[in-house]
Amino acid sequence: MKRRGKIQRGLIIMASAAGSITDLSRGMWHSQTSRRWLLPLAIFLCVTGLLLVLATSVEALAPFVYSIF
Repeated sequence: MKRRGKIQRGLIIMASAAGSITDLSRGMWHSQTSRRWLLPLAIFLCVTGLLLVLATSVEALAPFVYSIF
């Protein structure tokens, strides 16, 4: 079995997360309890998570991204 590289694994995670983020935002927008005010927070947290996944897969970016947090 072929072992994937670090960058390729990170890209796979980011590609699979796009559908999850879309489902989350659609579910919150169309919910009956009107939780639309949580949508910006949820999107911000998802984007932050994707940024951290990208930073761990590309080692040259990690020191710059981690210094932000």
